[in-house]
Amino acid sequence: MENPTVRINSSIRPTTLLPSPSRRDAIKALPSSPLFSGNKIFEGYLSYDQRVRLSLARAKALVHAYKLTIDDIANLNQPFWDLHTDPAMAMDTGAGTLVTIQINLAAGTLVKHVRDHPMIAQLVDDVLAFRVLAHYCLTEVAHGLDAINIETTATLLSDGGFDLHSPNPGAAKIMPPTSPCGIPAIGVIFAKLIVKGNDYGIRPFVLPFNDGKSMMPGITAKLMPPREGAPPVYHSITAFNHVRLPAYALLGPVGSKSADRALVRANHISTIWRTAVGGLALGASMIPAIERAGYIAGRYSQRRTVGVPNAPKRIPILSFRTQHAPILVALAQSFVAKEFLKVTLANFKNPDSDLAVRMAWGTILKATLVDHGKIATSVLSSRMGAQGLFAHNEICSLHTSILGLSVAEGDVLGLCIRLVSELLQERYHIPPSTDPTSLLARHEAHLFAENQAILRQVGGHRSADFNNLVLPKSELIVRSIGHRMAYDAAVAAGLDGRITDLYLAAAVKLDGGWYAEHTDFGSARQDAAENAAISAALPFLDAWLERTGVERYCQVPILTDQNWKFFVDGLREYSSAPSPTSSVPYALPTLAKL
Repeated sequence: MENPTVRINSSIRPTTLLPSPSRRDAIKALPSSPLFSGNKIFEGYLSYDQRVRLSLARAKALVHAYKLTIDDIANLNQPFWDLHTDPAMAMDTGAGTLVTIQINLAAGTLVKHVRDHPMIAQLVDDVLAFRVLAHYCLTEVAHGLDAINIETTATLLSDGGFDLHSPNPGAAKIMPPTSPCGIPAIGVIFAKLIVKGNDYGIRPFVLPFNDGKSMMPGITAKLMPPREGAPPVYHSITAFNHVRLPAYALLGPVGSKSADRALVRANHISTIWRTAVGGLALGASMIPAIERAGYIAGRYSQRRTVGVPNAPKRIPILSFRTQHAPILVALAQSFVAKEFLKVTLANFKNPDSDLAVRMAWGTILKATLVDHGKIATSVLSSRMGAQGLFAHNEICSLHTSILGLSVAEGDVLGLCIRLVSELLQERYHIPPSTDPTSLLARHEAHLFAENQAILRQVGGHRSADFNNLVLPKSELIVRSIGHRMAYDAAVAAGLDGRITDLYLAAAVKLDGGWYAEHTDFGSARQDAAENAAISAALPFLDAWLERTGVERYCQVPILTDQNWKFFVDGLREYSSAPSPTSSVPYALPTLAKL
């Protein structure tokens, strides 16, 4: 099996990289640029199509600012991860979706084949310059987590080309935003390669989709209604009707048929390696999302007060435990997550490590941080009352976006089920805790031992009892590993004890019943530890908000009085025309005519 990490000489692509300081300036300017600031808070008034075009423009701006090279993408250099953790990506998750498809999935697949044909090299250049919009079509209507069973076919023809076809409605590709949006579009398509009637396995092909206005012959895209809550993209259902492809459309050699199921699966995982990279990248993108949610909720809670109007001492809602506690927890989790990401990347990028272990690191980080993000955005949006319901204040919109990210590039639940099954069978092992006596390490170890005992008793991981008793706990088990890994990473990095103590207290509360049952850390002690950690952190809340560095990325209406005035002044206004009798109350007969 080919090693997914391939060192490629970036000199094969003409590069026009700006000097590093200029690139830093371009990145720094993003949140204050016209595309990302100004009237952003009024985007709810835009039409569906207008919002999609705006997200596309922002995606281009992000890619142009970072100017990633082939080497950055192929070898997962730091600029690649900087892009995915840039808070600007969280300002418009529709743009973020387009960026990660463009740079990681599409370009990441293509860069392995730039030497195969001059057309591929030119196409990579077009994708990285965003002259075309790139797609990545793997899953189908009838095949999501079981993508190894996709039904789209690419049949080798006598002239060396291929016939790409969707044999039934269930084989149509689903989700990629392939409908025309004003810019030419290409895509990496996964299909079963058929040679003389034999199935040679799933292979990637590249082809044009549309010219920005019309679909290419034989390709049909059906635009799905927009997802509610999240910035939209043109999610579509895409089918192929005997589309003729040239020989170079196949990325890689024709190869041969294999009857070895293990080899087929290994080759499939290698072929779709960029989905594993994408899963980790999306997990990493939770960090700026949590930071922004914590910052917005924190600053709003500082300025929002309760009490008698015009009283000399109105009370900031931040003073209530129910308000500042989840803000502090979210901030602590974001700081710990940064250290967790550093350790994860070091292991994920290690070419000497077992590929399954590298992928396990990505799954663990994604499952852990997505859960932190979902909880933080849900709780914090609810702490802002009616203001938390509106997308222009962004936290509820972030929550909806995270729900989408949790199933993109590998559904979290599906990833956890596979990982837990493989770990319990001891097909490979992940690094143990640096402190096996810690509460989180003991929690992880007990859950693992308990469920491994079930596996041994029920007769295998495909048994009904395993399905009933272990699979429902898969996410809990993986998150227990993630909490331990994150905590270990933060402690090893020397993070402030107030941060690690609060992270620990919050993580324990996520499965408080286990600690009450299996340790001497019952509910009363858990409450006391949480109270002590929050009390110790509270005096540093303002410093923690500043530490996030996301103020420029959070200019929502409720952040400041000035922002609120600008917002209200810009709202559509409906009022009656001035009249001499405007102060006279309406009579019921008048109302009845309305």
